[in-house]
Amino acid sequence: MHQIIDFYHAGGLHHAYFFIEHRAEEIISKLKHFLENTVGVKTSGNPDFWHGKFNTLTIDHARDIADSSQRRDFSGGKKVFIIQADFITEEAQNALLKVFEEPTDGTHFFIISPQDILLPTLRSRMVVIESKVESEKLKEKSILNLKMKDRLAKVKEITDAISDEEKTKQDAIALLNQIEKELYDLGTEKFADSLKVCESARASLYDRGAPVKIILENLMLSI
Repeated sequence: MHQIIDFYHAGGLHHAYFFIEHRAEEIISKLKHFLENTVGVKTSGNPDFWHGKFNTLTIDHARDIADSSQRRDFSGGKKVFIIQADFITEEAQNALLKVFEEPTDGTHFFIISPQDILLPTLRSRMVVIESKVESEKLKEKSILNLKMKDRLAKVKEITDAISDEEKTKQDAIALLNQIEKELYDLGTEKFADSLKVCESARASLYDRGAPVKIILENLMLSI
């Protein structure tokens, strides 16, 4: 949270933030304290403050949020939206993108998810704050150093253990994010072809009904 506080004191509140954080409840508690005591936004009994929690945020949810963000505020101050989501569909992200491209004055969004689930177009319009704990965990578990049989076993673990389609997709995207980070650390020029494979896999994973197992197996065999 210190990053958002420093940013606020340096230049005010940005219109959109993305927290990659498994400890969502802890972050939300700190965020509400920050809004109440530093920004001056009430988080209870305030029609201009909204907090929604979703397993999967759909296009209908996104449209409702977008419509609410466009209305006139009641308090004469700021409108704040906290979106807590395990997964956000591509259609929903595209609906939110229109709002983030032309943000309404005094309207601020905070998206909190355990994984880096956002499309690059939406992510680029937000201040991204990633948990240091999660970053360290990724460093400890290199995918690229695994033997092929272990890579494919990792794919099987993801696709076999979870029956819910969107949850499976969330874990698949998390795996893809880790691979991309490892490739970037090794050098974008040297591993340009592998990064293109990752880009293609990401586009496929965001398709509705995507064959997650096939996409991940192809990714592991190609990088």
